Amino acid sequence: MSDHPPTDAAATAGAAAASPLTAFHGALLPTRTGPLYQAGLAVVAFAMVLLPLLYLALVGLASWGVVLHLRHDTWIFDTRSGRGGILQLLVYLGPAVAGFILVFFMVKPFFAAKPKPPETLTLDREQEPLLFAFVDKICGLVGAPPPCRIDVDCQVNASASLRRGLWSNDLVLTVGLPLASGLDMRQFAGVLAHEFGHFAQGAGMRLTYVIRHINHWFARVVYERDAWDIKLDRTARGTDWRLAVVLHAARGCVWVTRRILWALMHAGHAISCFMLRQMEFDADSYEAKLSGSDTFATTASRLRILNVALQVAYEDVRQSWASNRLPENLPLLVDHKAGALPPEVHQKLNAATAEEKTRWFHTHPCDTDRTRAVQDLNEPGIFRLTEPATRLFSNFAALSKTVTRHQYEKHLELEFTEQNLMSAEELLRESAASSEADAMIRKYFGAVDMSLLPLLASGAIAPVPDSAPARADWRAAGLKMESLRAEAEKSSTGCAEQQERRAGFASAHALAKAGFQLTPKDFGLPETATSVGEQETSAQWAVDDSTSAFSARLMELQPFMEAVSQRVVVALGLAQAAAANSDAARPEAAAEAAELAPLLAAVAAQLPRARQLALKRHAFLILAQNISNHTNPPQVDRVLTQLGSELQALIGSVQASLQGFLYPFPHARGRLTVAEYARNETPVENEHQRVFMDSGAHADRLFALHYRLVGRILALASAAEKEFKLEEEIGP
Repeated sequence: MSDHPPTDAAATAGAAAASPLTAFHGALLPTRTGPLYQAGLAVVAFAMVLLPLLYLALVGLASWGVVLHLRHDTWIFDTRSGRGGILQLLVYLGPAVAGFILVFFMVKPFFAAKPKPPETLTLDREQEPLLFAFVDKICGLVGAPPPCRIDVDCQVNASASLRRGLWSNDLVLTVGLPLASGLDMRQFAGVLAHEFGHFAQGAGMRLTYVIRHINHWFARVVYERDAWDIKLDRTARGTDWRLAVVLHAARGCVWVTRRILWALMHAGHAISCFMLRQMEFDADSYEAKLSGSDTFATTASRLRILNVALQVAYEDVRQSWASNRLPENLPLLVDHKAGALPPEVHQKLNAATAEEKTRWFHTHPCDTDRTRAVQDLNEPGIFRLTEPATRLFSNFAALSKTVTRHQYEKHLELEFTEQNLMSAEELLRESAASSEADAMIRKYFGAVDMSLLPLLASGAIAPVPDSAPARADWRAAGLKMESLRAEAEKSSTGCAEQQERRAGFASAHALAKAGFQLTPKDFGLPETATSVGEQETSAQWAVDDSTSAFSARLMELQPFMEAVSQRVVVALGLAQAAAANSDAARPEAAAEAAELAPLLAAVAAQLPRARQLALKRHAFLILAQNISNHTNPPQVDRVLTQLGSELQALIGSVQASLQGFLYPFPHARGRLTVAEYARNETPVENEHQRVFMDSGAHADRLFALHYRLVGRILALASAAEKEFKLEEEIGP
C-alpha cells in the first residue's frame, strides 16, 4: 500500500465515489425550439380540443332531432291514416325512445368514471435523501420543477406526470426498480433527464398534457364497456319483440356513435403524433447533454434487454406460483434474467431494431432515428459516473422486496404468506436452473415443441457400457437429429397451427350445440352451414379433420424425436454404467436421472389429456361468457354441465395415473404427490368454477412440470456427453 498522498485526480475520484452528487461537471444549455415549433404545437393542441367540441355538436344535433320528431311528427296520430292506436304510439314513441337512448349513450362518456388506478408505493424523502437529492440536481440542470413525490414500481420504466392537472407544477416521478437495478448511474441519470426534459418548457408541457389526455379519453370511451352497455345488450336480446325493435335500433345508433368516436380518436392520434415524436427528440437532447451522446445507444439497447427479461421473469413467477411459491425480489430476478439471455435473443433484438421504421401513427420515433439524432448532437455529457444506480437508494434490497410484495398484492391480486416467498438465494438458484433448462431444450430441440412426443417413453434408463458400438449409436442419433431438425421444426409449427384451429372448432361446436347462431367465417366453417344444426355438424367435422391433421404432423415429427431420445438414452446409459462400476465422475447425477426418468415418462403420457383439458376448458369458458346472451340459458347450462363432466373425467384419469409419484422439486406445501400438485387449491364458489379452475391448473402445471423435467434430464445428458467426450465426435 502506498504512503503517498492521493493526487488531485484520485481525490476527485474518491469524492465522486463518496457522493454521486459531486460527479456533475458543468451546466446544461436548454434545448431551444423555434417559433414554428411552438406555433405547430399550439395548432395541434387547438385541433385536439376541437375534436371533443365537434362530438358535443353531434350530441346537440341528435338531441335536436329527437325534439323535432316529438314536436312535428304528431301527424302519426291522424285517425285518417287508418292505423291502430297501439301501432301509432309505437311508431311515434319508438324513434323518440331510441333517440333518447342514443343521446344518453353519447353524453355518458363525458361523465364516465375513470378506472381506479392501482395503489402506489411512495418513497420518503428522509429515508432516501441521496435519491431525492440526485433527482433534484438533475431537475435543476434540466430546468424542470423537482418532483413533489417519487413513486416506485416493478416496471422497466420511468415516467414523470402532473399530479393535479393542467395548471399545476407538481410533478410525480415514478421509477421502476428493475430499471434502477439494470442500469448504471450514467444511464439512469440520462433516463431521468429525458423524463424531466418533457417538463423543461412550461407551454410545451401543458399542451402535451392536453394532447395526451384527449387521446386517452377517446381511447377509453371507444373501447370501455360499463354496466349500462351490458344492460342494453341483454335487454334488447331478451325482451318482447316490439320493444326489442326499438332497443336494437338504439344499439345500432350507439354503434354508429362509437364509430364516430373511433374516427375522431384516430384523427386526433394522427394530428398529434408528429408533435409527440418531436417532443421525444427534444427530451432525448437533454438525455444526451447530461449523460453523453455515446451512452444513448447503449441505454436504449439495455432497456430492450430489460423489457424482455421482465417478460421472462413474469413467466417464472407464473410457473413458481403453480407451486405456491413466489420470488421475493422481482428486480433481482429481472436483473439475473437479463444477464442470462442467450446470444440469439440479443441478435434478434438488434435485428428487429435495425429493421424498425418510424411510422405516421407512432407516438415515439424508432430507436434508430433517435440514436442517429442524438449522435448528431455529439454531446460529451456532464455526468459520466458508471457505478450501479442501486447505490442511490439507502437499502435497495429491502425496498425491492417491499415493492415486489406490493406488486403481488395490489396489481396481481395474489393471496400469499411469508411461507410462499422464495429467498434471494433460492430465487437465483431456481432462476439459474430455469435458464439451464431453456438452454438445454434449445440445444437439443431447437424450435421443436418437445412436449408433442415423449422423450423417455419407457421411463427406465438401462446401463450402456462405454464401447465403440454405443458411441456409434450416439453419433448416428446426433447426426440424424441435425439432418431432420429443419423439417421437424416445420412439423412442430404445423402441430401448433392445427391445435389452434382445433380449439376454435371445438368452441364453435360447443356454441352451436348450445343453440347459438354462428357466423361461419368467424370460426373457419363453410359458408353453406347456415342453420344451427348444420353448424354443429360442420364444427364436429372440422374438429375431426384438424385432429387427423394434428396426428399426421406428429407422425412426421416422430423420426426426429426418436433420434433425440436415442441420443439422450445412450448418454444417460453411459453415466448409469459408470456409476454402477464406481468410476463415474458424478454418481449423484446418474442417481438423479434414474429417479426423474420414470416421472418424466408418466407426466409425458398425460400430456395428450392435458391438451384435451385445455381444448375443452376453452370451449367451457366461451360458453360461460355467452350464457347471458342466449334466449334460453338453461340450454347453455346443460352443455356446460356435459363439458364439465368430460373435464372431470379427464382430471380423474390424470389423478389416478400420477398419484403414486412424488413432486420432485421444492413446494410451499412441503412434500406432496404430483397429483396433489396438479390440483387447484384456490377456494371456489360453485361447481362450474371448480371444474374450470381445476382443469386450468392441471393443464398449466403438467406442461410446466414436463418442461422442467425435460430440461433437467437434458442437462444431465449433456453433462454425461461432456464427461465421456462424446460431443467432440460431432460437435455440440
